Amino acid sequence: MDPHVVFGCQEIVPNRFTLTMAAAARARALNRGAGPRLDLPHASVSDLALHEIARGAFSHDELAPFLPELAATTLPPAPNPTTTELRGDGAASAAAAPAFCPQETVQ
Repeated sequence: MDPHVVFGCQEIVPNRFTLTMAAAARARALNRGAGPRLDLPHASVSDLALHEIARGAFSHDELAPFLPELAATTLPPAPNPTTTELRGDGAASAAAAPAFCPQETVQ
């Protein structure tokens, strides 16, 4: 693996943790049979994924889920925290509980 390819990737995806997620997602897609966007015959799927990101083989729309500044504009609105969801099939006694209540932690 070329250790300098990461520097090229960080020009496209500045956050290294986000870069890791994007490269892992692309490597999984390549493992599932997605066609490579570059011709690097002897590269592993992880190397190929990093080289594709570094050379700009993806549009901003494709990278939007991994870029916080782009993803913030495409996320659906947050759910209303006061809504409740019924548990069970509705035929029995319907006990409502807020869907966002965290579980208690036993210490």
